[in-house]
Amino acid sequence: MSRWGAISKSLDMNTLPPGAKLFLVSDSDDTTVGPVNLGAEFPVDKDGVARVYTTIQAAVNAATANRGDVILVLPGYSQNVGATGDSWNKAGVTIMGIGYDTAQPTLNYNSATGTIDVGASNVRVTGMKFVASADSTARCIDADSGFSGFRFDNNLVTWSGTNKHDFRVMLRLSQKNAIIEDNRFITEDTCGTGRGIAINGYCDNLIIRRNYFYGMYDTLGDTSGNIAGAIALDSAYDSGDTDLFNADISENVIVSTDTGSATEIVLAGGGTTVKGIVRENKIVSFDTAQVDTVGILYGACIPMRNLMINGDSDTTLKVVEWSLQAP
Repeated sequence: MSRWGAISKSLDMNTLPPGAKLFLVSDSDDTTVGPVNLGAEFPVDKDGVARVYTTIQAAVNAATANRGDVILVLPGYSQNVGATGDSWNKAGVTIMGIGYDTAQPTLNYNSATGTIDVGASNVRVTGMKFVASADSTARCIDADSGFSGFRFDNNLVTWSGTNKHDFRVMLRLSQKNAIIEDNRFITEDTCGTGRGIAINGYCDNLIIRRNYFYGMYDTLGDTSGNIAGAIALDSAYDSGDTDLFNADISENVIVSTDTGSATEIVLAGGGTTVKGIVRENKIVSFDTAQVDTVGILYGACIPMRNLMINGDSDTTLKVVEWSLQAP
């Protein structure tokens, strides 16, 4: 078995289908003269295609659309995302990080205008870490309109630990059939992100489930818009699509450190109608305002078994919704 065959056996056919190519991305010392020396261990394949790269963008450019190619980002990989950002615009490509904690492949956004655009269908991003390393960084990822099937799972989106190093928007969605699941969105607890997941137009059949959010999601962290929340409609909602159908927002956990009034799931306003189900989400809020704040604005969605516990002295347990009828 070739080296490529051996490493490919670790991926199932749903991840790497027959005929697809596997690309490796690692830091430059691993691909040239480092102890692993991947360039020597994994030379060009029988088709003359290089399989080892030092940037994700170069690997995306080398992949073939709709073949099911996988880009495997190796432990310890680190890359800066500058003002021009990246464009992961190859349909059907999976970008998969390997590693945990300090070894998790990491993208550091060191420019306020930095973002990664996903302008293709059926792109999956999994196992990666995205870090805001500049004041009020624009966005982690922008899933562009005109495409479908974006999947974002098992990633960490966070901040550098320096005050005001936050994403204004962590993830901006404009694709139908998108699945956002099993991620961790961590922002600053005093002046954080405006929107964790910003829902724009063209997001029919959207699934947002089993994600964990922590920090302050407020317009203090993003003064560019008037809608804030861990999951919220985009302030600049695309007027070309005013109806969002079949949304499933479920089993998310939100720990809000905003001590003022804060609504964490916002599906009303923004010039659109959102229809679907909002079920079994749990919100823990540090809101100590005298007047209790509703944790979820449902729009036209039907709520089911959503729970909110806040820090008010007058109410230690507040059930936002526990029925089958919209409030």
